[in-house]
Amino acid sequence: MLLELIEDEHIKETRITIACRERDADIEKLIAYLEHMDDARNSLLASAEGKRYHLNISTVLYIEAVDRRTFCYTQDHVYELDLRLYEIEEKYQALDFMRISKSCIVNLYKIHSLKPDFGGKILATMENGEKLYISRQYAPMLKEKLGIGGRRL
Repeated sequence: MLLELIEDEHIKETRITIACRERDADIEKLIAYLEHMDDARNSLLASAEGKRYHLNISTVLYIEAVDRRTFCYTQDHVYELDLRLYEIEEKYQALDFMRISKSCIVNLYKIHSLKPDFGGKILATMENGEKLYISRQYAPMLKEKLGIGGRRL
């Protein structure tokens, strides 16, 4: 793959052109990512301590449902969301957010390390040190998405 960046002070608006032999899954993922970058959909409306915030989705480590409430975790803060997990999963799947259990969605870019665990589960350590279990139901999808082959990590 070749990447060409042209900086020109006379250009009024950034334009991205993709030239490819054929439109494959990688190209589709790149297109979806670029579309989300310039879209209001890449922020979450969240609340904490009686205030409302617009969070950039790239700062989110993981999102968890607890007692019919949805919480969003960043490096240093916890926020409550109005959205349900399935809505978040659908909306941000192109940005590598993935369900890892019945009650949790993780930002794959914020995983620090992975370790196999008992019963086919995987222990994920996030950038902030938090440990999350990836259930055996979702482990194969995680391995596929990360390009990890074979039976073991």
